[in-house]
Amino acid sequence: MKIGMKAPTLRVPCMFNNQFSFLPFFNFQKSQFALCCLSDLKETDAWFLEAQALEFKQSGSALVILVSNDNSLGHDWGRPPQDFGIPFFIDPINQLKRSLHLARSLRPNRCETLIFDQDTRLQFRLIHDLSLKGISSVLDIIESDFEQNSPEKSEISNRNPHRALLQSANSQAVVNITA
Repeated sequence: MKIGMKAPTLRVPCMFNNQFSFLPFFNFQKSQFALCCLSDLKETDAWFLEAQALEFKQSGSALVILVSNDNSLGHDWGRPPQDFGIPFFIDPINQLKRSLHLARSLRPNRCETLIFDQDTRLQFRLIHDLSLKGISSVLDIIESDFEQNSPEKSEISNRNPHRALLQSANSQAVVNITA
């Protein structure tokens, strides 16, 4: 899937808010969301991702998990997956994985994250570690895009580096260092 293309309209099995349903991606319209794609999910990963989802929510976006191998999803977990405050899309036959053109295989504890805008268009693709640094990088990308799209930041846009450099040069304060 190329940058700028709309997300597939497939209805995907989803566990969220103590419910199991089939949801399409357009349910996430009106806010940016990051689709974190994992081949395997452990309960400790789910706890970590649920905590990170709160950070995404505070920034006005959403974190959604796609698990392509659901063999161990919830098996021997102390807390069932549907009790977590984060949507888990399940793709056991890899239909969505193929539609999104995700990496065929990643090392353990690696994931591929796709960032979609308010119109469910792909904006960014990132392969990273399933760690605080990796997820924070995804959130930083989303937050930087919010700044670019906000009216007060439209003049200082990373998409126009010359204007951004001029603006930052005009707003820099002079600092004198004395020995």
